[in-house]
Amino acid sequence: MMKITGLIAGMLLLASGVYAQADIQKLRPTVKAAAKKMNDALVKKNLAEFVKTTHPKVIEGTPGGAEKIVKDLEAQLSAIEKDGANIVSAWTGEASPIIDTAGEYQCTIPQYMKRNIKDPKGVLITQTTLMAISQDKGKTWYFVDATDKTLAQWKTVFPTLSSKLVIKPSPEPKFEPAK
Repeated sequence: MMKITGLIAGMLLLASGVYAQADIQKLRPTVKAAAKKMNDALVKKNLAEFVKTTHPKVIEGTPGGAEKIVKDLEAQLSAIEKDGANIVSAWTGEASPIIDTAGEYQCTIPQYMKRNIKDPKGVLITQTTLMAISQDKGKTWYFVDATDKTLAQWKTVFPTLSSKLVIKPSPEPKFEPAK
């Protein structure tokens, strides 16, 4: 009888874990919506709002904090525009399955950006991978452009990152010549 009770208890725990995992997957559209707000802020050059979506550890690790990041982004956008380019749009694909680990929800989401360029004249489309991290059970999502480092390298900044996260390398940008 004790074995049966233990088996039933184990099955119930397993079932509740599966249910909890299925339940957090319902947050995937929330991740995409939060990323859309971030992308919209970037395209509209509302950089203070854009930086609010950056993970706090990145901001804390930047000398000068959020204000310095905003100034650097302004300078980068100004340099891009000086070269005759501009960001036309930014959007995301679908979020990967959300992982519940170390009290955080984590996933990745592809980000696409379309830029007009002057020389050669046309449109450049790039893709990166964003890490999305929520420290409050999915209410607030923070993003980090993850494609410049491996998962192992990111774990030095974010030790609680799940080994199950997949950071895909960025494909080559796609150029579409002007017609």
